[in-house]
Amino acid sequence: MKQQQGFTLSELMIAMLLGLLLTGSVIGVYLSNSKTAGLNTVLGELQNSSRTTFELMANDIRRSGYIGCGNASRVVNVLNAANVAGSAWAVWNGGIEGFQQPAPAMNGVTPLAGTDAIRLMFGSGRSYSVESHDAALSQLLLSTEHQLQNGDLLILCDETLSSIFSVSATDMTSVSHQANVSNCASGLGFPLLCDGAAGTVKQYAVNSMLMNFDSVSWYVATSTDQQNTSLFRVRNNSAAEEILYGVTDLQLEFMDERSRSWRDANQVLDWMDIISVRISLQFAATGAADLQLPEQMSRMNYQISIRNRI
Repeated sequence: MKQQQGFTLSELMIAMLLGLLLTGSVIGVYLSNSKTAGLNTVLGELQNSSRTTFELMANDIRRSGYIGCGNASRVVNVLNAANVAGSAWAVWNGGIEGFQQPAPAMNGVTPLAGTDAIRLMFGSGRSYSVESHDAALSQLLLSTEHQLQNGDLLILCDETLSSIFSVSATDMTSVSHQANVSNCASGLGFPLLCDGAAGTVKQYAVNSMLMNFDSVSWYVATSTDQQNTSLFRVRNNSAAEEILYGVTDLQLEFMDERSRSWRDANQVLDWMDIISVRISLQFAATGAADLQLPEQMSRMNYQISIRNRI
């Protein structure tokens, strides 16, 4: 009878050990690739959500200081709220003003401690050509019909001056700027005289330009669900819009044209010298603990140039 031979116990144990090592390696590679794919998915979603926000924020920054008519540097603001500290249009500053942490309240909302904020002002929307200006009656006749309404904030300009005011009355082709609860004077001239009456009268010429006026602020504050923090945008004195959920930090730096150096908001000497803004947004960790992005990957940095500088 022929003797049968098989594997010894030692050989079987070695084979099992090698099999386990191979299986462990395969599982390790699979888990590593799965985690990498998950991190790439999280990073992609973060980049997609931040891209739209960046485009909106960049658009506001690029337009800051735009007042038409060659962007004359002299601006008169006859809005009553212009003399109230903290109002959306209190300080023109060439259409841009940054706030170093701790930032002041924006429309009654206090930004998150340790974060910066920014306020931008500019003419926006459709522009209208002035056919005539009756300074005595505080009335502008436009060359076309319009859709402007009482209470709208407008900016009127020619090559020497720009005036910011609120519409006190309107019809299909004209708007008025009488002194009222919104306007501290009916006159739109320089120097500003808020006397509740005529103030300093300015007669705007034919073909002066009229358009809407916007004051837009960006800041980080507690999210509407009270569970996180978000990036907010607020226009004039309207309610704030929650633009991007999960933003935990906003830091800003400003390029000074004269010194060619980046400055924090509290180091800016003249906002008219600012030609570019550098933005840093930090996002909260999301998802499972093993799929949270490292801090350096969850911070997005952008640089935006301001178009409207003389």
